[in-house]
Amino acid sequence: MIMSALRPALLALASLPALSGAANAGVIAADPQGVLAAMNDYGFSATMGTDNQGDPKISARVSETNFVVFFYGCTDNIDCSSIQFYAGYDLADSVSALKVNEWNRTQLFTKATIDDEGDPSLEMDVNLDYDGSGEDNFQDVLDIWQVSVEQYEAFIDF
Repeated sequence: MIMSALRPALLALASLPALSGAANAGVIAADPQGVLAAMNDYGFSATMGTDNQGDPKISARVSETNFVVFFYGCTDNIDCSSIQFYAGYDLADSVSALKVNEWNRTQLFTKATIDDEGDPSLEMDVNLDYDGSGEDNFQDVLDIWQVSVEQYEAFIDF
């Protein structure tokens, strides 16, 4: 069931053109500036900031949606071991836990949540510890995030 639900996303990914800028990104590791550069090379409009703990936080946009990338496991606010892509939505009508669970049962790389007001969010965790992620794999991560956000927005009627 997961693979049948993932098939449209994989077909969409296969139809995306290769982006030459991402090929220059090298290995994407725990360096926040490398993540930022790869995202901008990919075509996201991304800027660096910091979160409440002083760790890096990237603000960016995919399609019509603003999202953030949080950095976790940081040493001295650098050398971070993982990142999380996060998009939150403020809807007039709440989304049910049943609907969110349906997304989570059928999707492989992202997870959906709802807050106390029934507003949904979408998250995707990426491990960059030890030797990081190769440039092709990280481009695939960005492809998956973009397709997932677009599909999730249709799913929640955003």
